[in-house]
Amino acid sequence: MKALKYLSILLIIGFSSCKKFLDTKPTTAAPEYYYSTESEMNAALTGVYDVMGSENVYGNSIFTRITAATDESYYQRNTQSTGIQVLNFDASDTDVRLLWKSLYEGIERANLVLANINKPAMDETKRGAIEGEALFLRAYYHFLLVSNWGDVPLIIKPTSSITTTDVARTPAKEVYNQIIADMTKAEGLVKSISDIGFGGRVSKSAVQGILARVNLYMAGAPVNDVSRYAEALKWARKVVSTVGLHSLNNDYKQIFINYAQDKYDVKESIWEVEFWGNRIGNAYTEAGRVGNTNGILCSNEKEGYSYGFIAATPTLFKLYEAGDLRRDWAIAPFKYVGATTARTNWTPAEIYQRNTGKFRREYELLEKQKNYTPENFPLLRYADVLLMLAEAANYVDGPTTEVIDAINQVRKRAFGKVLAGEQVRSINVTNGGTGYLATNLPTVTISGGGATRNATATVTITSGKITAITLTDNGAFYTSAPTVTISGGAGSGAVATATISVANDEVLKPAQTASKAALLTVIKNERAKELCFEALRRNDLIRWGDFMTNIQSTAAEITAGAPTAFKYAALAGNNANVRHLLLPVPLYETSVNPALLPNNTGW
Repeated sequence: MKALKYLSILLIIGFSSCKKFLDTKPTTAAPEYYYSTESEMNAALTGVYDVMGSENVYGNSIFTRITAATDESYYQRNTQSTGIQVLNFDASDTDVRLLWKSLYEGIERANLVLANINKPAMDETKRGAIEGEALFLRAYYHFLLVSNWGDVPLIIKPTSSITTTDVARTPAKEVYNQIIADMTKAEGLVKSISDIGFGGRVSKSAVQGILARVNLYMAGAPVNDVSRYAEALKWARKVVSTVGLHSLNNDYKQIFINYAQDKYDVKESIWEVEFWGNRIGNAYTEAGRVGNTNGILCSNEKEGYSYGFIAATPTLFKLYEAGDLRRDWAIAPFKYVGATTARTNWTPAEIYQRNTGKFRREYELLEKQKNYTPENFPLLRYADVLLMLAEAANYVDGPTTEVIDAINQVRKRAFGKVLAGEQVRSINVTNGGTGYLATNLPTVTISGGGATRNATATVTITSGKITAITLTDNGAFYTSAPTVTISGGAGSGAVATATISVANDEVLKPAQTASKAALLTVIKNERAKELCFEALRRNDLIRWGDFMTNIQSTAAEITAGAPTAFKYAALAGNNANVRHLLLPVPLYETSVNPALLPNNTGW
């Protein structure tokens, strides 16, 4: 266990990624001289949290490369032929090695806190909160390990010596049992999210929601302990039953704008990775890469530079029903063009070109730095809890009212019905007209229909014709279809009509709720549409037993339908093999610790 050697001799207290309760500069001290005061315990706890924001974990690697290859996303670089992001890698892969190393560093830091928890004289409630957070984080790091590698070393005490290299792997089920035990104990120690007031610190709600997730993973492949569905349901219900504490944000896009602006909404965003600052003028602020590597491709640094590495698959794009407002936020409907960062809408046929749109740098309030952002990354949202509750309850009880209501809550927000009632859903161009110029765009006016807020839209022009009209605001509370007027610009003759949503079109239909199997399909699709690009899909597919089938089906769809320039998007699916259900134990680790062998099947 090479990754475990470092922190026993030298305690490293990292940068503060938890800006709400500490701003700690790097400190070093031998463990026997540390942990003597409440302040030192808090600083040590911050070091445990710090691993979350590492670029090897949620600072970049997990959402950019580790989880890039699924049925919802692909790595949008035609020159990328090797690496975990295209499922062409081996046990020497750097991303795999550094994730393993960072997670065990986090475990070691947590173990040092827990081993010294009773050392300082301090308030017992505060001591308990520190213990609970350290317990939970140790368990969470083990959870990331076991869900990605299967059998892994279970480390629940500080490593005793720099020469410790003979730690064997623990069966996955035993690791899960320890995770659940640690998290269950932590739930009774940590503070309520209402007392904390922000999502960057572990709260009771966060523990309860993650326990629902842990139990669902344990219920599925490869452990397949179906008794855990009842436990998942129990923990999800705990979150949902806390009256007034959690609810969905009425506006889906606002969730992600909040992450960009360091605004907290603990009703929806229960737990998130904290990033802070932009690394301009302050070496100790801990910015990440959210929106930079997984944003909308943009070459203008002032507007928010993004590499646009992650793009949506046609499989995900086509899952969204007409009127689902999540699609054009989650999947960018436009591109940035040139140094001025002008927006140009994608045409309806241009599906493969679209980047993930959830994390948009244009909303950041700080001066923008090219490669680092202050945007937080979601780990647990209330919508996820509702969908986990629905999945667990469907398994235990079948298609009950509880299951259907949980799903419909998520869908009602998705269809804009909470804030805006019936809205303009689409605009159909019936006559493209002639003579229109991209340099002199006409104005689209949408009026009438009894709206309390008129919809707005922009045009796409191809060869002098208006070929598409893209909604920029769907309007609110229409009672009938409005009139679309196209005026100005260099051309003439274009005509378009609007269609509004239908009452209750967000509600699940009888065929979708007729059986457990039908509802499970709905839940799987809702998780993709709601939680895409939040680093959850890969493990969802694996626990459902769908990974190989889905990623290969997506690859076949890309091969058959993608433009020639984008057929490379099928690369990961074509490379997919059953060995990719688990990551390989890093070669570096097995070379210094033969007790980790044999490696996972196929590696």
